[in-house]
Amino acid sequence: MIAQKMEIVASVREADSPDVALREVREFIADKFRGKDVRIYEAGGGSLSVLPLSSLNKPAISVVDIDEIQLRNNTYAENKILGDIQTYVFPPDSFDLVVCYNVIEHLPAVDQAIRQFHHALAPGGLVFIGAPNPRSFFGLVTKYSPHWFHVWFYRAILRHKNAGKPGQLPFRTFYHPIVSPKALLEFCKQIGFEPIYFNLYIGSNYTDLKKTRPMVGWLVTAGLGVMNALTFGRLKLAHGDYHVVLQKSAAHVTP
Repeated sequence: MIAQKMEIVASVREADSPDVALREVREFIADKFRGKDVRIYEAGGGSLSVLPLSSLNKPAISVVDIDEIQLRNNTYAENKILGDIQTYVFPPDSFDLVVCYNVIEHLPAVDQAIRQFHHALAPGGLVFIGAPNPRSFFGLVTKYSPHWFHVWFYRAILRHKNAGKPGQLPFRTFYHPIVSPKALLEFCKQIGFEPIYFNLYIGSNYTDLKKTRPMVGWLVTAGLGVMNALTFGRLKLAHGDYHVVLQKSAAHVTP
């Protein structure tokens, strides 16, 4: 499945927007749990869910987040816990699905968080991770620029007036080495996960920039086109985000 999906990714068009990518992975997850009761852990889930909740049968949702404001605004979770997903421990076989969306780039100990996900999942359970690609144009800018610049970009360029305020994007980033898609897949295989879905797609910051600042977006597009051409298309600098779904081995016993 993953090799086939990566072949599709290699021919991603710019028209394949973040909305299209999210719709596809939501359909994939909904198909996996169709007709089944599902126990869900949203790690760093905050106040919004990216899951197709209406397509899932009786989802029982737990959310762990370090942001009290986000938890207070959450209206769909049955169990809301103020805590750190890197250290919070659930009993084994607590969940069928773990979701960690646009969170791992903010964690200094991503490996610990993923080990906790593996521990809490039932055998055969899934973890869905969405994250930015550190090797994309916006990933590189974010990784090597200070947080105040991120806040300025969201406010002045993307026109998010509340950017940087409590509970609002952008949050501070760490970019642990295994946030990179290849490193993440290798690490997850080592601890007992098998990748079953992968998609690298046009980043949301890039598409937002083209909508809010068309001229700046045109200049960035031209620059990326030149850089991609110089590397014979190997970099794919516009592909700033990815989705991965991993499955815990059905035969794996959590120590």
